[in-house]
Amino acid sequence: MREKQGRTLDDVRKEVEWSFSKLIRIESGVVSVSVSDLKSLLHVYGVTDPQLVEEMTELARRSRRRHWASEYRDVATSAYMDFLGYEDDARSIVQYHPMVIPGLLQTEDYARCVIEATTVGPVDTSVVEGRVRLRMARQERLFRESRECNVRFIIDEGVLSRSVEPSGVMKDQLRHLIDMSEKPQVSILILPIAARVVRRFIGPFSLHEFQSERDSDVVYLDSAPHDVALVEDAQVESYKVIIGELADACYSEARSRERLREQALLESG
Repeated sequence: MREKQGRTLDDVRKEVEWSFSKLIRIESGVVSVSVSDLKSLLHVYGVTDPQLVEEMTELARRSRRRHWASEYRDVATSAYMDFLGYEDDARSIVQYHPMVIPGLLQTEDYARCVIEATTVGPVDTSVVEGRVRLRMARQERLFRESRECNVRFIIDEGVLSRSVEPSGVMKDQLRHLIDMSEKPQVSILILPIAARVVRRFIGPFSLHEFQSERDSDVVYLDSAPHDVALVEDAQVESYKVIIGELADACYSEARSRERLREQALLESG
């Protein structure tokens, strides 16, 4: 439809105000299109036939229902659902978090504490539990044996000693980190408190890199509690530089694992 009208990808993505990679992934069928996104495209392409619009809208609804995370749509934004699509397809992921253990490494109890603590306004137990289940489902998909994806985590050392209620949650979380650090596809680096690196004050983010040359690498920022914002193009390279600076200031993998064991002993004592 786009090519028949002689439009370029850049023309369309500017008109709908999307990222370049999002449009490519929708056109290539890598991700399904939401009903609202489909209507935006149909508007751009001048499709007004009511029957055709309804048929394509129904197809979009069916395709979205097939996505594994569809059952969590009531507790996740559309931007977050797009983020899950990138996470599913990445060949490598790097995550940095200066305040808490990254979500992909959280135990269920730790995740529940973090989600409750970062909820703005009244805490809806059903929403919290839905987000906890979604987080656990993400982990199960990413770390299953058949998935070929290397994941590197950079965690500020101060996070390890940060008090979490109820008692015992942090002890179990630290044991889980030790177990995860021994997985061949997982690398956990601890950024020492004493490290003199200005970049440690940057907010949490995830870098996703892909196998296909058609898929540009992307960065997602934790833009607000339980939501994300996409960063693309030249800024991605800037974040890769930041990752290098952070990683260079970290303990080695072996020393990071040892540091986790030391903190686990303190929590057990």
